[in-house]
Amino acid sequence: MTERGAADFRLGERNVVRDAHNFVVHLRLPFQLLLAPFMLWGAALARTPISARFVAGFVVMHVCLYGGTTAYNSHYDRDEGPVGGLEHPPPVGPWLLPGSLVLQAFGLTVAAWVGAEFFVACLACVILGILYSHPTPRWKGNPWLSWLVVMGGQGALGTAAGVVAGGNAHLTPEIVCGLVAASALVGALYPLTQLFQTVDDHARGDRTVAIALGRRGTCAASVLLSLIGAAFAGLSAHFAGRPWDALLLAGAALPMTVGAAWVCEPGEARAVYRRVSRFQIAAGGAFGVYAVLRLCLF
Repeated sequence: MTERGAADFRLGERNVVRDAHNFVVHLRLPFQLLLAPFMLWGAALARTPISARFVAGFVVMHVCLYGGTTAYNSHYDRDEGPVGGLEHPPPVGPWLLPGSLVLQAFGLTVAAWVGAEFFVACLACVILGILYSHPTPRWKGNPWLSWLVVMGGQGALGTAAGVVAGGNAHLTPEIVCGLVAASALVGALYPLTQLFQTVDDHARGDRTVAIALGRRGTCAASVLLSLIGAAFAGLSAHFAGRPWDALLLAGAALPMTVGAAWVCEPGEARAVYRRVSRFQIAAGGAFGVYAVLRLCLF
């Protein structure tokens, strides 16, 4: 091999390593774990024991589907400023689109092994992800459609995936109220994550919830949905015969509304991003601890 050929080979190796690294970063796996409490809570609502199938379903949902649809979205968005889970997103490389599709396809294959109902929930998540991000339907560009997609996909479907991962497909008042609560809580957080992305969203022509409602309207909507989510979470525990849980979950409305108001204070995009990230970690961590305890004690 000539000296030039060796240099080109080393450069190609570096490019492959860089593209692979950027692909993994764009999956935003630590960020996806903030959604884990919803699937765990779904399992607790259905009294689902933790089994190998549930663990496989958990990995499928949070790595293959949430990670894959996030990478798919990043391929089309090409954000340069902060996005949910990444303050400094790396450049979009050639692996992002094919890699995201392969990852989602692999996830659906494993989902079929977990169970038919779980596969349907996962397939719905993939379809919603395509409708949300692809330039032709581009539901992300419509504030109300995008809001409904995220509430349904990450809230209701994410929780339903936990319900059915253990084979339970029976709806009870406890589960129905839990699905409504999950949708509302995700809906409360979603527009807050757009407050630091308005410049990039404007440039792409996307009219997001934060752009449509403005900072104050976004804060008011987040507070309202937090109240609704906490109320239905409390109702879910009430139907399960857990009065102390009902009081605890309904009382979560107070820190949620205080946190939303704090996040919505004016500031530079990266400062807002950091506030939103801290709020998401605090809310997700607290809910995650509750969901795990509920799973262990059901």
